[in-house]
Amino acid sequence: MKNNTKLIKKFYTTASAIILVFMLGSCTKEEFNPASMEEFSLYSLADGTSYFIKVAIPENYNPINEKYATIYALDGEENFDFVANKCKEISNKLAVSNVLVVSIGYGKDRSIDYTPTKVSSKTGGGPQFLNFIETQLIPKMEQDYSANTTRKSRVILGHSYGGLFGAYAFSVKNEIFGNYILLSPSLWFDNLVTFQMEKGNRENNKSRKQLVFMGIGEGENSGRMQAPFEAFYQTLRDNYPDIKLDKNRVKNLDHLGSKNPNIVKGLNYYFQNR
Repeated sequence: MKNNTKLIKKFYTTASAIILVFMLGSCTKEEFNPASMEEFSLYSLADGTSYFIKVAIPENYNPINEKYATIYALDGEENFDFVANKCKEISNKLAVSNVLVVSIGYGKDRSIDYTPTKVSSKTGGGPQFLNFIETQLIPKMEQDYSANTTRKSRVILGHSYGGLFGAYAFSVKNEIFGNYILLSPSLWFDNLVTFQMEKGNRENNKSRKQLVFMGIGEGENSGRMQAPFEAFYQTLRDNYPDIKLDKNRVKNLDHLGSKNPNIVKGLNYYFQNR
Protein backbone atom coordinates (compact mmCIF):
# COMPACT_ATOMS: atom_id res chain seq x y z
CA MET A 1 0.00 0.00 0.00
CA LYS A 2 2.88 2.36 0.88
CA ASN A 3 4.56 1.57 -2.44
CA ASN A 4 1.33 2.40 -4.27
CA THR A 5 1.08 5.69 -2.39
CA LYS A 6 4.65 6.56 -3.34
CA LEU A 7 3.95 5.74 -6.99
CA ILE A 8 0.81 7.91 -6.99
CA LYS A 9 2.67 10.84 -5.41
CA LYS A 10 5.51 10.43 -7.92
CA PHE A 11 3.02 10.37 -10.79
CA TYR A 12 1.30 13.56 -9.68
CA THR A 13 4.62 15.31 -9.03
CA THR A 14 5.84 14.43 -12.53
CA ALA A 15 2.54 15.39 -14.13
CA SER A 16 2.50 18.71 -12.30
CA ALA A 17 6.03 19.47 -13.48
CA ILE A 18 5.10 18.69 -17.08
CA ILE A 19 2.03 20.91 -16.88
CA LEU A 20 4.09 23.73 -15.34
CA VAL A 21 6.70 23.51 -18.11
CA PHE A 22 3.95 23.54 -20.72
CA MET A 23 2.27 26.55 -19.13
CA LEU A 24 5.51 28.50 -18.89
CA GLY A 25 6.33 27.69 -22.50
CA SER A 26 2.90 28.74 -23.71
CA CYS A 27 3.19 32.07 -21.85
CA THR A 28 6.57 32.95 -23.41
CA LYS A 29 6.19 35.90 -25.74
CA GLU A 30 7.36 35.22 -29.26
CA GLU A 31 10.04 37.75 -30.22
CA PHE A 32 11.37 38.78 -33.59
CA ASN A 33 15.13 38.96 -34.15
CA PRO A 34 16.06 42.56 -33.21
CA ALA A 35 18.96 42.49 -35.68
CA SER A 36 16.36 42.35 -38.48
CA MET A 37 14.25 45.17 -37.11
CA GLU A 38 14.25 48.95 -37.19
CA GLU A 39 12.05 51.28 -35.17
CA PHE A 40 11.19 54.95 -35.13
CA SER A 41 8.56 57.40 -33.92
CA LEU A 42 6.43 59.34 -36.40
CA TYR A 43 4.40 62.39 -35.47
CA SER A 44 0.95 62.56 -37.06
CA LEU A 45 0.03 65.91 -38.56
CA ALA A 46 -3.58 64.72 -38.74
CA ASP A 47 -4.22 64.11 -35.04
CA GLY A 48 -1.22 65.59 -33.22
CA THR A 49 0.14 62.43 -31.66
CA SER A 50 3.20 60.26 -32.21
CA TYR A 51 3.12 56.62 -33.28
CA PHE A 52 5.84 54.09 -32.49
CA ILE A 53 6.66 52.13 -35.65
CA LYS A 54 8.55 48.85 -35.98
CA VAL A 55 9.75 47.49 -39.32
CA ALA A 56 10.77 43.86 -39.87
CA ILE A 57 13.40 43.65 -42.59
CA PRO A 58 13.37 40.57 -44.87
CA GLU A 59 16.42 38.36 -45.25
CA ASN A 60 18.75 39.37 -48.08
CA TYR A 61 17.22 42.84 -48.03
CA ASN A 62 18.33 44.74 -51.14
CA PRO A 63 16.66 48.17 -51.22
CA ILE A 64 18.77 49.43 -54.11
CA ASN A 65 17.56 46.80 -56.59
CA GLU A 66 14.25 45.55 -55.14
CA LYS A 67 10.84 46.88 -54.13
CA TYR A 68 9.03 45.20 -51.26
CA ALA A 69 5.41 44.45 -50.47
CA THR A 70 4.30 45.72 -47.06
CA ILE A 71 2.01 44.41 -44.34
CA TYR A 72 0.73 47.14 -42.03
CA ALA A 73 -0.14 45.46 -38.73
CA LEU A 74 -2.36 47.26 -36.22
CA ASP A 75 -2.05 46.79 -32.46
CA GLY A 76 1.68 46.79 -33.10
CA GLU A 77 2.73 46.34 -29.47
CA GLU A 78 0.90 43.02 -29.36
CA ASN A 79 1.19 41.66 -32.88
CA PHE A 80 4.53 42.70 -34.40
CA ASP A 81 6.70 39.78 -33.31
CA PHE A 82 4.14 37.11 -34.14
CA VAL A 83 3.28 38.55 -37.56
CA ALA A 84 6.93 39.16 -38.51
CA ASN A 85 8.01 35.66 -37.52
CA LYS A 86 5.10 34.04 -39.34
CA CYS A 87 5.77 36.03 -42.52
CA LYS A 88 9.36 34.82 -42.49
CA GLU A 89 8.28 31.23 -41.81
CA ILE A 90 5.53 31.13 -44.44
CA SER A 91 7.52 32.86 -47.17
CA ASN A 92 10.40 30.42 -46.61
CA LYS A 93 8.01 27.46 -46.65
CA LEU A 94 6.42 28.59 -49.92
CA ALA A 95 9.74 29.74 -51.41
CA VAL A 96 8.34 33.19 -52.23
CA SER A 97 9.67 36.66 -51.51
CA ASN A 98 9.01 38.01 -48.03
CA VAL A 99 7.55 41.40 -47.11
CA LEU A 100 8.27 44.38 -44.93
CA VAL A 101 6.14 44.06 -41.79
CA VAL A 102 5.26 47.52 -40.50
CA SER A 103 3.62 47.57 -37.09
CA ILE A 104 1.87 50.69 -35.84
CA GLY A 105 1.84 51.29 -32.10
CA TYR A 106 -0.87 53.09 -30.18
CA GLY A 107 -1.30 56.85 -30.49
CA LYS A 108 -4.03 58.41 -28.37
CA ASP A 109 -6.08 55.24 -27.84
CA ARG A 110 -6.91 52.29 -30.08
CA SER A 111 -10.63 52.83 -29.57
CA ILE A 112 -10.20 56.34 -30.96
CA ASP A 113 -7.83 55.53 -33.82
CA TYR A 114 -9.61 52.42 -35.09
CA THR A 115 -13.24 53.57 -35.06
CA PRO A 116 -14.73 55.42 -38.04
CA THR A 117 -17.38 57.53 -36.32
CA LYS A 118 -17.70 59.40 -33.04
CA VAL A 119 -20.19 57.90 -30.61
CA SER A 120 -18.31 58.89 -27.45
CA SER A 121 -15.20 60.77 -26.34
CA LYS A 122 -13.20 57.57 -26.92
CA THR A 123 -14.18 56.93 -30.54
CA GLY A 124 -14.16 58.49 -33.99
CA GLY A 125 -10.50 59.08 -34.87
CA GLY A 126 -10.45 56.64 -37.78
CA PRO A 127 -10.40 59.29 -40.55
CA GLN A 128 -7.39 61.06 -39.02
CA PHE A 129 -5.55 57.78 -38.40
CA LEU A 130 -6.14 56.63 -41.98
CA ASN A 131 -4.93 60.00 -43.24
CA PHE A 132 -1.73 59.53 -41.20
CA ILE A 133 -1.13 56.11 -42.73
CA GLU A 134 -1.84 57.31 -46.28
CA THR A 135 -0.02 60.64 -46.30
CA GLN A 136 2.88 60.06 -43.87
CA LEU A 137 3.62 56.44 -43.00
CA ILE A 138 3.28 54.89 -46.46
CA PRO A 139 5.37 57.63 -48.16
CA LYS A 140 8.09 57.19 -45.51
CA MET A 141 8.16 53.43 -46.11
CA GLU A 142 8.41 54.02 -49.86
CA GLN A 143 11.18 56.58 -49.51
CA ASP A 144 13.28 55.04 -46.73
CA TYR A 145 12.66 51.29 -47.05
CA SER A 146 12.07 50.69 -50.76
CA ALA A 147 8.43 49.71 -50.22
CA ASN A 148 6.57 49.00 -53.45
CA THR A 149 4.36 51.94 -54.42
CA THR A 150 1.51 49.91 -55.93
CA ARG A 151 -1.82 49.35 -54.21
CA LYS A 152 -1.65 45.58 -54.80
CA SER A 153 1.58 45.39 -52.78
CA ARG A 154 0.00 46.75 -49.57
CA VAL A 155 -1.78 44.72 -46.87
CA ILE A 156 -3.58 45.89 -43.76
CA LEU A 157 -4.02 43.44 -40.89
CA GLY A 158 -6.18 44.13 -37.86
CA HIS A 159 -8.09 42.33 -35.10
CA SER A 160 -11.30 43.40 -33.32
CA TYR A 161 -11.41 47.21 -33.58
CA GLY A 162 -8.40 46.79 -35.86
CA GLY A 163 -10.47 44.53 -38.11
CA LEU A 164 -13.20 47.18 -38.10
CA PHE A 165 -10.64 49.77 -39.19
CA GLY A 166 -9.52 47.50 -42.03
CA ALA A 167 -13.13 47.17 -43.22
CA TYR A 168 -13.48 50.95 -42.95
CA ALA A 169 -10.34 51.48 -45.07
CA PHE A 170 -11.69 48.98 -47.60
CA SER A 171 -14.93 50.93 -47.84
CA VAL A 172 -13.85 54.58 -47.90
CA LYS A 173 -10.22 54.54 -49.15
CA ASN A 174 -10.03 51.41 -51.24
CA GLU A 175 -7.26 52.88 -53.36
CA ILE A 176 -4.73 52.60 -50.50
CA PHE A 177 -4.67 48.84 -49.84
CA GLY A 178 -5.24 45.96 -52.21
CA ASN A 179 -5.18 43.29 -49.48
CA TYR A 180 -7.12 43.00 -46.20
CA ILE A 181 -6.77 40.55 -43.31
CA LEU A 182 -9.81 41.26 -41.14
CA LEU A 183 -9.83 39.27 -37.90
CA SER A 184 -12.87 39.23 -35.60
CA PRO A 185 -13.86 42.67 -36.96
CA SER A 186 -16.12 44.73 -34.69
CA LEU A 187 -18.57 45.41 -37.51
CA TRP A 188 -21.39 45.90 -35.00
CA PHE A 189 -19.90 49.30 -34.14
CA ASP A 190 -22.26 52.31 -34.39
CA ASN A 191 -25.24 50.35 -35.71
CA LEU A 192 -23.26 48.66 -38.51
CA VAL A 193 -22.09 51.99 -39.92
CA THR A 194 -19.34 50.30 -41.98
CA PHE A 195 -22.01 48.54 -44.05
CA GLN A 196 -23.46 51.93 -45.01
CA MET A 197 -19.99 53.16 -45.97
CA GLU A 198 -19.28 50.08 -48.06
CA LYS A 199 -22.56 50.41 -49.92
CA GLY A 200 -22.06 54.13 -50.50
CA ASN A 201 -18.65 53.55 -52.11
CA ARG A 202 -19.33 50.21 -53.81
CA GLU A 203 -19.60 51.56 -57.36
CA ASN A 204 -16.11 53.04 -57.12
CA ASN A 205 -14.59 50.02 -55.39
CA LYS A 206 -16.09 46.93 -56.98
CA SER A 207 -14.11 47.10 -60.23
CA ARG A 208 -10.76 46.92 -58.41
CA LYS A 209 -8.98 43.67 -57.69
CA GLN A 210 -9.17 42.78 -53.98
CA LEU A 211 -7.79 40.12 -51.67
CA VAL A 212 -9.76 39.78 -48.44
CA PHE A 213 -9.38 37.18 -45.70
CA MET A 214 -11.87 37.20 -42.82
CA GLY A 215 -11.34 35.18 -39.65
CA ILE A 216 -13.31 34.74 -36.45
CA GLY A 217 -13.58 32.35 -33.50
CA GLU A 218 -16.42 29.86 -33.31
CA GLY A 219 -16.93 30.83 -29.68
CA GLU A 220 -17.56 34.52 -30.33
CA ASN A 221 -20.96 36.03 -29.61
CA SER A 222 -23.35 34.88 -32.32
CA GLY A 223 -25.47 38.03 -32.56
CA ARG A 224 -22.91 40.75 -31.93
CA MET A 225 -19.98 39.23 -33.86
CA GLN A 226 -21.01 36.28 -36.03
CA ALA A 227 -24.01 37.79 -37.85
CA PRO A 228 -22.23 40.99 -39.04
CA PHE A 229 -19.16 38.91 -39.93
CA GLU A 230 -21.19 36.63 -42.18
CA ALA A 231 -23.18 39.53 -43.65
CA PHE A 232 -20.02 41.44 -44.60
CA TYR A 233 -18.49 38.30 -46.12
CA GLN A 234 -21.61 37.71 -48.24
CA THR A 235 -21.69 41.37 -49.30
CA LEU A 236 -18.14 41.10 -50.63
CA ARG A 237 -18.79 37.73 -52.25
CA ASP A 238 -21.91 38.93 -54.07
CA ASN A 239 -20.80 42.40 -55.19
CA TYR A 240 -17.08 42.30 -55.98
CA PRO A 241 -16.45 40.27 -59.13
CA ASP A 242 -12.64 40.50 -59.04
CA ILE A 243 -12.20 39.66 -55.37
CA LYS A 244 -10.12 36.84 -53.90
CA LEU A 245 -12.08 36.07 -50.76
CA ASP A 246 -11.83 33.51 -47.98
CA LYS A 247 -13.06 33.11 -44.43
CA ASN A 248 -12.21 30.92 -41.47
CA ARG A 249 -13.89 30.05 -38.19
CA VAL A 250 -11.54 28.62 -35.57
CA LYS A 251 -13.27 25.83 -33.69
CA ASN A 252 -13.78 26.09 -29.92
CA LEU A 253 -11.96 29.43 -29.59
CA ASP A 254 -13.20 32.86 -28.60
CA HIS A 255 -12.39 36.46 -29.56
CA LEU A 256 -8.81 36.50 -28.27
CA GLY A 257 -8.02 32.82 -28.61
CA SER A 258 -8.79 32.79 -32.33
CA LYS A 259 -6.53 35.74 -33.17
CA ASN A 260 -3.18 34.03 -33.71
CA PRO A 261 -4.57 30.98 -35.53
CA ASN A 262 -6.40 33.33 -37.89
CA ILE A 263 -3.29 35.46 -38.39
CA VAL A 264 -1.52 32.32 -39.60
CA LYS A 265 -4.45 31.37 -41.86
CA GLY A 266 -4.71 34.90 -43.23
CA LEU A 267 -1.00 35.23 -43.95
CA ASN A 268 -0.95 31.85 -45.69
CA TYR A 269 -3.90 32.94 -47.83
CA TYR A 270 -2.16 36.18 -48.73
CA PHE A 271 1.20 34.63 -49.64
CA GLN A 272 -0.49 31.92 -51.71
CA ASN A 273 -2.85 34.24 -53.61
CA ARG A 274 -1.24 37.67 -53.87
